[in-house]
Amino acid sequence: MSSTYRGDVAASPSIHDGDHWSAVKRTLSFDKPYNIMSLTLRKEMLFADGLDQHEVYENLEKLQSENFNRIKIPKFTVKWDGNLLIYESEFIKGETLRSISDYEIMYEDLVLRDSDYSFNTFRPQNFIKDWRGDIYAIDLDDYKRIPLEDRIGKWERSMRYYGHVVRAYRGKHQLQVEIYGEGQRQKKLKQLIEGMFSANIKELPGEYGCMIDGSYCATFEGTMDYLKSLYLEFRSQMDMDADGVFQYHDWKADRASVLFDSNNRTLVQD
Repeated sequence: MSSTYRGDVAASPSIHDGDHWSAVKRTLSFDKPYNIMSLTLRKEMLFADGLDQHEVYENLEKLQSENFNRIKIPKFTVKWDGNLLIYESEFIKGETLRSISDYEIMYEDLVLRDSDYSFNTFRPQNFIKDWRGDIYAIDLDDYKRIPLEDRIGKWERSMRYYGHVVRAYRGKHQLQVEIYGEGQRQKKLKQLIEGMFSANIKELPGEYGCMIDGSYCATFEGTMDYLKSLYLEFRSQMDMDADGVFQYHDWKADRASVLFDSNNRTLVQD
């Protein structure tokens, strides 16, 4: 990390003492007082079992040459320091994954990959989406040998409703959506559909309206009711037994509160 100090404000003889901090704040609002060149994360690991320690080291070395298609790996180094296993990786700034489309990428490129090696945990918090839209795995020592069937089980236990929807319906039941107009209602609707469904969304000019698989909804409230009915239909078709239990775990499907919440039906002012 390197920095440069803004000395022009501090040294200016034309600024009165009482106005000095105001001048500094005005300057900082236009020009940062430092430039970050690089930022790295360091993880130190000490294991009770030396065999486990060496296995993690070998996995990290293997990870450096892996290719996960759309999932990227931060640049990192790994080394020994006595009994400590240390890796340092570049810091990725962004947000955790929140949409079905992102989860589909995780499922296809990590769970279904043609290899016995992948990441062991599929919590969205273990992945970051940067400002370019690139997805990075950030818990690097989570990479290990794990067979496909075990990955599917872990996927559904980690992702719950979303994991099952992605696994059961990816590519086969993708919604074709057209959202007309610009405003808070349209923005909220797009975010909700991306978060709850597998969908191909087009944004078009005009007055408010939403076309979902050929069905047109002229009002925001009508669109929300239609999406609720779609969710209930999807859930009824999932691979559950007579008690409503999924194949890979023992929890039951809950309702998707984002669709049932009355606040989402409130008319949003543009």
